[in-house]
Amino acid sequence: MVELGKNERIDYMYSDSLQIIQDKTAFSFSSDTLFLAHWAKKAIHDRNKVAELCSGNCAATMYMAYFNRAKYDAVEIQPEIASQARRSIALNHMENRITVHEDNVLNAPKFLRKDSYDVVVVNPPYFKVPKGHEVNPDEKKAIARHEILINLEQIIEVSSRLLKMKGKMFMVHRPERLGEICYYCMKHDLSVKMVQPFVSHRGEDANLMIIEAVKHTAFDGTVIKDAIEVHDKTGAYQPELQRILRETPEDKAKHDNAGDYYFYVLLCNDGSFYGGFTNDLAHRLKMHNSGKGAKYTKSRRPVKMIYHEKFDDKRLALKREYWFKHHTRAWKKKFLREHNVKF
Repeated sequence: MVELGKNERIDYMYSDSLQIIQDKTAFSFSSDTLFLAHWAKKAIHDRNKVAELCSGNCAATMYMAYFNRAKYDAVEIQPEIASQARRSIALNHMENRITVHEDNVLNAPKFLRKDSYDVVVVNPPYFKVPKGHEVNPDEKKAIARHEILINLEQIIEVSSRLLKMKGKMFMVHRPERLGEICYYCMKHDLSVKMVQPFVSHRGEDANLMIIEAVKHTAFDGTVIKDAIEVHDKTGAYQPELQRILRETPEDKAKHDNAGDYYFYVLLCNDGSFYGGFTNDLAHRLKMHNSGKGAKYTKSRRPVKMIYHEKFDDKRLALKREYWFKHHTRAWKKKFLREHNVKF
């Protein structure tokens, strides 16, 4: 059971497929975040390494991870928000694929391996802080919105240092800063290859854009896409964008029916725990208790299945098993208690 702090609540993302902890008094994740994650996920493959900078409560990372099996590192400087991210990740059983680092993005090249990431995703503070400019008195909101702890060039420089050759950076930002983004990208060996503008309604100026930049490649070949209209005449999201924000019943059925694989935990007769993987829980438990399930459980019968998680991909279940087995007994007990398992 994940504990909630003061002013925290559990919301749902991408219909009810993902759970996320948010602070009622702070900024919640926005459509900007999910648009960014949607465009970035198209470039992410199962064996990729992905970093999200200025990650907040990891809405973008969890959204991307829902569609692939990549390994993610997320960097967030604010302790309360980093804590929300870790607990949200636990709610969605993604701890073995997403690691949250509580630190300034400026320090990321010190604890993340340089020149090793396939994709870097960034939803940075949008606004500068001119001299004499008043920012939001709420520190958490001010840091999220304004370049107080890091600026645009520094974020792009760190992104470039983390990316491997031909790696891609995806950034969501305001169109009025496109010139700066292109300049800083060129300065730090990134070539802007795609700009996807968004307009609230046709005939209006773009108020949002997603940038795709590639490391160490020619600077020509930039494509500026046709602007995507976000809202219809009633103010509702256009159908194309609704599908990004809300999973359709058809997509959910396709995702859920991809296959049934399970990570499970057994309580052995000697009080120890065994983590395993199967596509048939009942049969696997029967095999363990017949002495044919595993060498470890053969001498510790009878065993009882006390916990399981369902996955739609064999590799995810196997990764979960490997991750569980490589922790201490104390950690396993804590994990099971946090998931409301009595033993």
